Amino acid sequence: MKRWLGVAIAIVWLAASPLRAGTADRVFGDGFDPPGDLPTGRADAARFLAQASFGGTPAQVDALMVSGFNAWFDTQFAQAPGYVLPYMRQAAGTADPLQPLPFHLYRQAWFVRVLSAPDDLRQRVAFALSEIFVVSERGAGLGNDGLVLGAYHDILLRNAFGSYRQLLEDVTLSPAMGRYLSMYRNRKPDPANNIQADENFAREVMQLFSIGLIRLNPDGSPLLVGGQTVPTYDVAVVRAMARVFTGWACHCAAGQNCPPDPFVQENFTCSTEHAMVPYEAYHDRDEKRLFDGLVLPAGRDARSELEAALDALANHPNVGPFIARQLIQRLVTSNPSPAYVGRVAAVFADDGHGVRGHLGAVVRAILLDVEARQGHRLAPQTFGKLREPLLRLSQMWHAFDVMWEADELMLDDLDIHLRYNQSPLFSPSVFNFFSPGHAPPGPLANAGLVAPEMQIITANFAIAVTNDLGGRIFWAYRGGPMDEFDDRARLIQLDRWERSIAPPPGGTQAPAGALEQLVGQFDELLLGGTMSAPLRERILTRLRAIPAADTLKRVQNAIYLIATAPEFAVQR
Repeated sequence: MKRWLGVAIAIVWLAASPLRAGTADRVFGDGFDPPGDLPTGRADAARFLAQASFGGTPAQVDALMVSGFNAWFDTQFAQAPGYVLPYMRQAAGTADPLQPLPFHLYRQAWFVRVLSAPDDLRQRVAFALSEIFVVSERGAGLGNDGLVLGAYHDILLRNAFGSYRQLLEDVTLSPAMGRYLSMYRNRKPDPANNIQADENFAREVMQLFSIGLIRLNPDGSPLLVGGQTVPTYDVAVVRAMARVFTGWACHCAAGQNCPPDPFVQENFTCSTEHAMVPYEAYHDRDEKRLFDGLVLPAGRDARSELEAALDALANHPNVGPFIARQLIQRLVTSNPSPAYVGRVAAVFADDGHGVRGHLGAVVRAILLDVEARQGHRLAPQTFGKLREPLLRLSQMWHAFDVMWEADELMLDDLDIHLRYNQSPLFSPSVFNFFSPGHAPPGPLANAGLVAPEMQIITANFAIAVTNDLGGRIFWAYRGGPMDEFDDRARLIQLDRWERSIAPPPGGTQAPAGALEQLVGQFDELLLGGTMSAPLRERILTRLRAIPAADTLKRVQNAIYLIATAPEFAVQR
């Protein structure tokens, strides 16, 4: 437990730097050469893959060293999406698009795609989007509904490199979001029957998915008037937006015994792969006054009003910096400088070809920015982010070439949220597992810095994740106990590393420099070459105390001491 409490110490240490949020521009100012197309070394390549994927394998690091960043992006953008629904149906043995699927098949499909699909960047961006456009199996009406949640995940995958405006519409009309935030079967006001339009989705689509609560400058800083922030909308706008989103219910395809009025009768199976459709009898056709003086005149149908409202949100000046900052936080660093946010927001506004909201261009800009590529050197005490729990596991799995003995997940993996405080599409609320503005009380908050992921770090988590990683390192490896007794284990492969430090025939010691080289390679794969001298010496001291013939134990101890160190908890 003391080791994992060091995570908190590491984050607090970040706040001790003399740098503050408002001074970052002086570090990342003009005159610094932009990063080149080729990584500066294997550590740089591994750092990039930690930001752009769920962690790089040794082979992927080698490939990136040859291809360079831009060719890597081109390849990733060309990859077909690794959708989860086809996998889930195959695992369930059904081709019926209406067949219910349990949620554990979605979690299983997520792990399979994250660890084996070639569209690494798309999978990583979709995970980031799932923490902004949140739905959760723990929400009302979604319990154990893997079909609707798998379809929602595939929406995020499909739109990960596409248009923000299209993503916003697809999310809005998805049955998962409709049920989660109660836009589904949302009716126009009827005072005689005490019916009011539901405000849930109307509020969150503005607050969380698009424009936020206050006006922003292009660099994401608050717009101040008379020293005060300016709200983007008020209660009256929420009520008007709620009336925009009335009259939508599920799609009912031919042959589904569709009722004439799904708002009244719903004893049939909806298609959760299809967008919700409008039922005009339940749509409010009165005039609506929205934000920034936008007025939707009376007499318009449900679809035209929804499209007008989403157009206004997608074109609002807040959206670029609001979404840019959150994607930077999810992929690169918790405290990006205003200049970094501004550069990415400018790409959101215009991708260089006159296109607004092109998410592929935005992601490329985030990952190739000078702060992403060199921030760990230019501001080592403030740059970076706490690794999300699932990213710690996936990075280790990738680094050591995890093997899949069968597709079915172990019971431990099905209940992974109990140890990692996190699981895809399983957040406790629409506000995600953690808030992008969370600042733990103390030095971080005093310095004006945030550490969102610290919101789910608890003493129980510290113990559970350390035990879980230890179990996977010392038991779930190829040729180990889990390989022998449970063919569903996710097995890391350690043979190549053992061979690299094995004494020569007839010898009793590892080759000269082999232990140092081993730790250096693990530093590249897991820490992106940022290992501190004290941690390196501590690991080497431990390895030297283990007999040279016990190569497996040496390799396992080296991995364990890195994977459970505060330095691995912080992605730089």
